[in-house]
Amino acid sequence: MPEFEYTHDFTSYSRGEYNLPEQRESDLGTEFDVRGILHRDGSVICIVDDMEMLSKQNAPYFYQSLGCKTAVGMPFKDIATVDSIFLKNLPDPDDRQKELALKRLLEISMGVIVPADLLEKRPITNAVAHMSLRTAIARKGELPDGAIRLAVEVQGDESDDELKQLVNLDPVMIFNNPKAMLSSLHASRRLSESLTRNNIKIPVIHHFTTSVTDDTNELSLQLGMGAGSSLTDGFGAGIMIDFSNDNYDRNIFSLDFVRKASFSLLQGCRLRSTKTEFVSCPSCGRTLFDLQETTAQISEATGHLPGVTVAVMGCIVNGPGEMADADFGYVGTLPGKVDLYYGKEVIKKSIPNEQAVGELVNLIKEYDMWVEKDLEEGDGERAEKKILVT
Repeated sequence: MPEFEYTHDFTSYSRGEYNLPEQRESDLGTEFDVRGILHRDGSVICIVDDMEMLSKQNAPYFYQSLGCKTAVGMPFKDIATVDSIFLKNLPDPDDRQKELALKRLLEISMGVIVPADLLEKRPITNAVAHMSLRTAIARKGELPDGAIRLAVEVQGDESDDELKQLVNLDPVMIFNNPKAMLSSLHASRRLSESLTRNNIKIPVIHHFTTSVTDDTNELSLQLGMGAGSSLTDGFGAGIMIDFSNDNYDRNIFSLDFVRKASFSLLQGCRLRSTKTEFVSCPSCGRTLFDLQETTAQISEATGHLPGVTVAVMGCIVNGPGEMADADFGYVGTLPGKVDLYYGKEVIKKSIPNEQAVGELVNLIKEYDMWVEKDLEEGDGERAEKKILVT
């Protein structure tokens, strides 16, 4: 990898500036809104390689696994719906039901990203053509038939002159996918420097590839180090999780789990909020209730409130200081008793533990920050299991 100087002030916690997709005059008549391909607060792209998910039988569960809401079998985007999907394979052109499933996703402005070599053989109208930067340069940005936009992949070993060509190619997004022999962090920082120096404001999606197949904690650690470090630095507009070819068949993570992990990463990096934020003390000898069990109960009751922060503190000693930025606080004060806070103000005192979670819900309602839990929540995970056994 060529040498570079990293000049970004990582202590500023500033987010990068990117130009989101916009409609063009040439898009007239396509009936596809390219503005839905990415999200302004951070994008989630999920890989789909099992075309059976698109079958008539599985399509409703597939939509739910992508985070869509459905009405009369039709998908609609929701707060935590995947912005785009990346197809590693394509359905049989004679399978009209699978074609219809893709069409339904395009109708709700979900991006469908497909490798350009597949689109050359099997065009898909309004797809985003994916190719390496070097291939795109060689083709002078020419798109396969039917493709509406270009997405390029950068692997970390491109020259500075090659990276400058991004201006002329004008892709809708850049996939940052450093080669295994390179440091992903250094490759990402070099790309960041090049884009900043050349005033290129194309959204960058971190293409994170892992060999983890069955350990959620290990996946979370790798994801945080591999992509989270760059996102918290302010570099990157989204995430796409992939699994290495060597272990792909042994991967047990459902599409629904990968989607949720992706959104959790973005929220943890202070990008896109799609669920309640929880703050908890580490627990110590002063803790006046079972912190782990209580936090789980509160999470179950209030975890569907994006933009709301709830702090769970075991005692009054450090609790109020640690939860200063939270909207609501749940603080142990006496054995078997809890105080509830709104901001830094105590609102309800000495509530019995067995009533405190319900009172917390009532408090959130009093301050007009409550929404009813969606009855379909959690269906995606069950749906994925149905797909796998079909």
